[in-house]
Amino acid sequence: MSYRVIQLDDMLVNRANDRHGELENETAAIGWLFSHHLGQMRKLAEDIVRSKGLYEPPLVYQEGSHFVVYDGNRRTTCLKLLADSKRAPNAELREFFVNLRVEWTGAFPDRIMCRVETDRDEIDEILYRRHTGSQVGSARALGTTGRRPRSSTGPAKGGSSTSPTRSRPG
Repeated sequence: MSYRVIQLDDMLVNRANDRHGELENETAAIGWLFSHHLGQMRKLAEDIVRSKGLYEPPLVYQEGSHFVVYDGNRRTTCLKLLADSKRAPNAELREFFVNLRVEWTGAFPDRIMCRVETDRDEIDEILYRRHTGSQVGSARALGTTGRRPRSSTGPAKGGSSTSPTRSRPG
């Protein structure tokens, strides 16, 4: 495990996230996030702009020349759409991200700090601990099979180019 500053363009929103299963590509994964979590995604984007970055770096796994996000897909998606609103799934969201980007003060980050993990079993353990916590045994946490889901390619978290990750006070 290491931490690296990675170009936003080199990061891929996980097209095979446990939330939605395997989809065709990153564009389909972005569309799915907005079609199933529209209100949360809009609030998250607003929070990222207000906070000027992310508080926790995305968890990524390198595949070739790209880094697939295993934890932090929603945050990474918001940053990608703030960087390029044309990638938004529809005209209303494109306008939303254009207007939100205007509120960003200073240089917009083109790279963010990420936690790079090289062991897929370690990624699965991290995701299990982060996403189940004290919910062990719940149907949501364990899925319909009663077993921990195995990630195929996952989510992420990040920061800004001048301050790749922000520390919470206290």
